[in-house]
Amino acid sequence: MTLLYLLLYFFQGPIIFSFGGWVYFHGLCVTLLTVVTLSLDFYLIQTQKDKRLLKIMIRFFLWVFFLVVLGYQEVYQTALTFEIVFYFLNHIDHLYSDILNFFYQWQVWQWITLGMGFLVLFFKNRKIVTYVLLFGLIFVLVLRFDSERKKTSIHLNTNTNQQISRGKNFLESIPGRPNFVLVMLEGVGRKHLVKTKSNYIDFSVLQDSHFWIPMPHTSKSIFTWLTGDSQLQTTRLSFNDSLLQLNLPKQLENLYGYETFMIYTQSLYFEGMDHFFPQIFQTVKDKSYLEEKYGKLYPTFSWGMDDRVVLSAMKQMFGAEKKPLFVLIGLSQTHSPYFVANENSQSQWDSPLIRYEASLREELAVIDSIISYWKDNSSRDTVLILTADHGESFGEEGAHAHNYSLYNQETDVPFLLYFIKSGQIYVPKLGTSVDFKDTILHLLETDSGKTKNNLEANFFHPNYQPNLFLKTWNSEIQKSWVIKDKKYIYHSDRDQLIQMDWSEKQRVPITDSRLKQKIKNQIYSGMY
Repeated sequence: MTLLYLLLYFFQGPIIFSFGGWVYFHGLCVTLLTVVTLSLDFYLIQTQKDKRLLKIMIRFFLWVFFLVVLGYQEVYQTALTFEIVFYFLNHIDHLYSDILNFFYQWQVWQWITLGMGFLVLFFKNRKIVTYVLLFGLIFVLVLRFDSERKKTSIHLNTNTNQQISRGKNFLESIPGRPNFVLVMLEGVGRKHLVKTKSNYIDFSVLQDSHFWIPMPHTSKSIFTWLTGDSQLQTTRLSFNDSLLQLNLPKQLENLYGYETFMIYTQSLYFEGMDHFFPQIFQTVKDKSYLEEKYGKLYPTFSWGMDDRVVLSAMKQMFGAEKKPLFVLIGLSQTHSPYFVANENSQSQWDSPLIRYEASLREELAVIDSIISYWKDNSSRDTVLILTADHGESFGEEGAHAHNYSLYNQETDVPFLLYFIKSGQIYVPKLGTSVDFKDTILHLLETDSGKTKNNLEANFFHPNYQPNLFLKTWNSEIQKSWVIKDKKYIYHSDRDQLIQMDWSEKQRVPITDSRLKQKIKNQIYSGMY
């Protein structure tokens, strides 16, 4: 058993044939766990042989726990740290629901490795066990090598020639004081929404656009949307008096007389969101309120509740309009484990991607109900702003869920303006959530009041160019830079810098040491 532990420790890691990758994935947390596990296993072997079955069960639990910890690094492609462990323990009431999805992502070689530990502990015939272990180790190495080869290979995506309907790319201003309804999808990348349509919007209009967020994590992302501050150097929300005033809801309230509302089907009592959002919105209703008021009508799950509750909340909250409204609606069904209201017991065992797509189809109906409500109940023009906090990975580049990949499936989100009265759609060719606040304020300004600084940050202007730094949440695994017509991703674990186009179809590893260091310096200087 000791040999198995040591083999896993020394040869474990998403990039097992890179020394830099080995160092990255064998930090203090994993090394300490290995030492403690080996010590406990040795102690149980050396103690007296009474209660043999109990000791075997404890040793098997240690083996499973060890594989789960190392499996976290395999599935989520990042090093396990004490910060991540404490995060999991603090929020286990939310995160427990992702355990099934976590095991679903295990590869064949991981299950075989689990079985080898079971064999060593429970079978007495040492000769048979030895032969099976030798065969199993060879098989695992073959599968492992093939897995790493696929993860590190560069995939070229094929272009599609399908004809799509197009929205307008440029917008000079938004006259009057319309209602703004910002609908924030949970974990929906542009690549997943572009294939769908609702009764009002054909999302193929997003086909040729790119809109990036700096960190694929919910609380940090929503904070950036509203403040323009990405705060890549921190993993939790950090704000001062300036950010409490110079955010979008407060600016709309103070400069243009808007009433501001936040309806969020997840809980704000998570990562400090309850300390910030209630201070910048006049009215905030989150899962705790919605569950208390409408819990008998709509089911809940670990992260949120049935997003159809939003329609009931809007009917109760909004009456006769005296002032223009800014309403942030944060949805939750497409957060893992991907809640599906109309599922049966059999569909609960579908793959995460199938469940995700089913929950997304239900979200399209929710979007339609939101549009229908404002279409029928508001005399004032209403602009629906549809976007997402981040995307979601389903095995692309070896990543799953979100937080630890900066490729487009997690960082390129949908973004469009839908004018509900006219049905007109505006889709910027390029944009970032860092520039969202300034863009909206710029569009509301009169021509005489528009500043050059705001103009440069307006992604509906023809000369707009993105300049965005990106980073993985609570992790140094990847850093990225979107500038002019290029995107760079730096893989810290294997010291690899890749240059690509916005669509990530054309990828070139940068091998020139001077150029590589120059770009890395730019990324680090812009990030910290």
